[in-house]
Amino acid sequence: MPAHLNSVQYLRAIAAMMVVLFHMGVPLQRLGYEGSWPDWPARGIDIFFVISGLIMWVVTADRNVRLRDFFYRRVVRIVPIYWLLTSFIVGLLLLAPALVQSGRFEVWHVVASYLFLPASHPVIDMVAPALIPGWTLNYEMFFYAIFGLSLLLPPGQRLPAICGVLALLVALGEIMRPGGVMLAFYTSPIILEFGFGVALGAALGRGWAMPPWLAWPTIGLGFVALAMGDEAWAHRVIVAGLPSLAIVAGVVSLEVAGKVPSLRVPNLLGDASYALYLTHTIVLSAMGQVAYRLGLGGLPGGLVIFVLLACVATQLASLAIHMAFERPLNRRLLRLGRDMGSARTLRVAA
Repeated sequence: MPAHLNSVQYLRAIAAMMVVLFHMGVPLQRLGYEGSWPDWPARGIDIFFVISGLIMWVVTADRNVRLRDFFYRRVVRIVPIYWLLTSFIVGLLLLAPALVQSGRFEVWHVVASYLFLPASHPVIDMVAPALIPGWTLNYEMFFYAIFGLSLLLPPGQRLPAICGVLALLVALGEIMRPGGVMLAFYTSPIILEFGFGVALGAALGRGWAMPPWLAWPTIGLGFVALAMGDEAWAHRVIVAGLPSLAIVAGVVSLEVAGKVPSLRVPNLLGDASYALYLTHTIVLSAMGQVAYRLGLGGLPGGLVIFVLLACVATQLASLAIHMAFERPLNRRLLRLGRDMGSARTLRVAA
């Protein structure tokens, strides 16, 4: 199975825009929206977690991947743009704190933000870094550490090792109910969603896939379940993680069946989905403040206009960051890593 899946790219773009729509509720309320804003689009994050597990398995299955190379590629993919935007937020907190409505400079919180360590936010009642959407990256980096170490095992032992460690951590969390921030964070049941993706990747690698007549309704029912699931019934991993697994399994099964065409623009949006995820709260905050000062909320159809403009602006900003910074820098760093590896091989051979 190829590492670059068109279906996953398209789903990344959809999941990122779901998160954008979720966070749009804050500026809309400031502009005068009085209704209840849906929170289910935030579950695009759960789709991302399942995708992460799937892709990590696909890009390493049946390959002799060196641990150093695996971690280097993960750092190149995640760190540069995240540190850039985190530095932007930290700079605002120091130089123009009035512009950051939901932030305050605290040394440990800033240090933890750069190191991908969970820490309580100084203003918002949640565990989140200075760049708030980055809380999911703390989980991602933790999963990469577990997955990377599994590469030291024989291929046949990797799947049970990864899923076993994730399940054990969750079990310990349920038994011990740790009060500390880090222990509670790293034993949350949400980490099982990475295991869902890994297991799906292993199943697909062994030839399993749904037929199209089953994949389409599975995708549809998955999105319905995402929208209707209530965390008062069960933990998020049940009401959001399992539907996300169904959605990802459905779209990838369609690709296995040859039903997913390669489309340039949706692929590009998928490539830029990470930039969209990290930049959208900054763009929405800036647009919300400008719209408030212009009185857009009081105009007929003003709220609808804001939503449409915000969707376009967040996408354009992410594409600009991706094409001008993220993509060229990633390519340079990957080339540098290959050159360093070649030089090291030559020295050993000599």
